[in-house]
Parts: sequence; C-alpha cells; structure tokens
Amino acid sequence: MPSLPRNGGCTFAEDPNQTCASVLPMWSAAVDPRVLTVRFVKPAGVGARLFDPRSAIIRKAHGPRGEHLLVDHGGEIIRLDVVEGSSIAGPVTLQFDLADDDRFDGQLAAMSALRAAVPAAGRHVRLARRLLPLHALDAREAGASLREIANLLFGPGEWPGDGEHRKSRVRRLLDTGDGMVRDGPRQILNML
Repeated sequence: MPSLPRNGGCTFAEDPNQTCASVLPMWSAAVDPRVLTVRFVKPAGVGARLFDPRSAIIRKAHGPRGEHLLVDHGGEIIRLDVVEGSSIAGPVTLQFDLADDDRFDGQLAAMSALRAAVPAAGRHVRLARRLLPLHALDAREAGASLREIANLLFGPGEWPGDGEHRKSRVRRLLDTGDGMVRDGPRQILNML
C-alpha cells in the first residue's frame, strides 16, 4: 500500500501536499460555502450597527490571507472570513459579500444568526469612547506620563508612533477631558 506524504496528508480540506502552516482554517469561505465573507469598515453615520470583534465569545485565527472569526452562540457556530480590516480595530461596521447563487439562503440565515448572537456594540461603546478623555485625565492626575497613558488606554505600541500619532492622540484626549471637566457634570450626563 503506498504511503501518504507526511506534510499534511488527508487532514486538510485543501491540497494535501501543503503544510499545515499554509492551508486556510476549516471555516474559510474558500472551503465552506456557508462561511460569511466580511469586510470591517469604520462606522459611518449615527445609526450604524457596531460589531466588536474583540468580544470574548469570538475566536480568531490569523492566516496568510487574513483573519477568520468563529462565533459560538449556544452551540450555533457562525464563521466569518475577513477580507478587509482587522479585529484589533475595535468596534466596526460589517459589510458582507453575498452572491446570488446557491449559497445565498444559507449565508442569509448565518447573517441573521450572527445578529442574534452578537448584539450591536452600540450605545455602551460610544459612551466608553466619550469617557476615554476622562480616563486620560484621571491617569494624568495620578502622575502618569503621556506614554503611560497611551499604553493604558490603547495597549502597548510604538512611542510616540508614526508622525507622533499616539502622543498627539493622548494630548487631544487630555484637552477634551479638561473641557469636559470645565463644562461640568451636566454636559457629561447629557452624553448618556
């Protein structure tokens, strides 16, 4: 009996001659027609439905062609193949690539399941973004440097960043926070 090649064998849905490092995850749209192809875009407009891919119920895999997300909602699995954008971007708006073919009904059902499984990251995410200047102000008053504030609010990163963007962002947050404090609690409560 002939032996199978040792670099993948029949364990992958793609070419068995590829190594496991070069094949797509099993939930890639290239392999499974029920997987949703999605683009992460910046939210546009006031009523945009936000999706936070950093949620604890979402598993991620990074492949050579992009990210793949798996949402497990009470045993119902929804799989996303991200072709544009990144999950580290925070809350985004989803744009789905749907073709009018034999996959359409299954993908539409998966989209509905996704909307039910992952509630929109709407009002509370917007509120958290609006409170970011107050967090920056609190950190400054506790003696944190601009760099420490950036690491606290945005995670570790290059300092001061390309074009000093991290440093500039922290300065803008501090200016905004100062203005919020000057305007008083009524202005802050109006954001709720």
